[in-house]
Amino acid sequence: MEVQYKFERISDNVYAFIQPNGDWFLSNAGVIIGKNYAVVVDSLTNEKMARQFISEIKKITDKPIKYLINTHEHEDHLWTNHLFPNAITICHKNCREKVVEGAKRRINPYENLFNAIDFSGYQYTPQEVVIKDEMRIFIDNDEEIKIAYVGYAHTTSDIYVYIPDQKVVFTGDLLFSPPCTPFALMGYIQGYINALENLANLDAEIFIPGHGEVSYGRNALYESRDYLIFVRDEARKIMRTISDPIRAAYEINLGKYDEWISKERIVGNLVRAYSELKGNPPASKLENIDKVLLEMIRYREKKGGGKK
Repeated sequence: MEVQYKFERISDNVYAFIQPNGDWFLSNAGVIIGKNYAVVVDSLTNEKMARQFISEIKKITDKPIKYLINTHEHEDHLWTNHLFPNAITICHKNCREKVVEGAKRRINPYENLFNAIDFSGYQYTPQEVVIKDEMRIFIDNDEEIKIAYVGYAHTTSDIYVYIPDQKVVFTGDLLFSPPCTPFALMGYIQGYINALENLANLDAEIFIPGHGEVSYGRNALYESRDYLIFVRDEARKIMRTISDPIRAAYEINLGKYDEWISKERIVGNLVRAYSELKGNPPASKLENIDKVLLEMIRYREKKGGGKK
């Protein structure tokens, strides 16, 4: 896999490593440079991506990386934590639990499903520090980084990283910047909608997503929210006549979302929406996750993955 990326200067001391396509496992990361040290937000899917990211950081600062914050439990945001050996790793407590489970499995659960993806150098490395609700890091005398948990949304462990003085937010996968399609299979659709609205209410101007291009302004937040509202409302309507969410995915007219990247996520999103509409608890465990992922790949093969 050739690494197509840009290292985008967001402000005097904030940079983002952006993989513009934002498709499966093409995630973003970033770095915040303080007076005496740097803070990294998320690692990446494979060693090549991470090495490119580290190389770009070294071009702009020689300060040590003291902290590495993982925004949530998905592997494309933490599989190369071990390449930042001197950093103290931080995440939500639910994220660390998932990473510990992955370390015990000692297998890559996606290798057979996504056989075109380069997973070289991946590793589950349990984090050293966990938060429950909120944490603050002061990178200068007055400049703070706020880390806040949003509740169940994209997953059960989503946090955002907010730099109030810069009006900048690293959202993790709370934001898939359009035309990247949001993904709620492992989370809670209504919570996801709420989280995007809460992000929009922050005193911020720049939102660095987990996938896709940086959003200068709130439009990407609102577009992503509206997609999730579309999924919720369409699920409510079609569930009356089609009981199987996978079959329902083929019947729904995606409209403008048909051109979005990874549009096959409608399958997983409907599975979660159906679960919620049946009264199951938010983010409750689904027994058929592997089957759903496989059905998403089949959908993509039949209908395409959206624009590139």
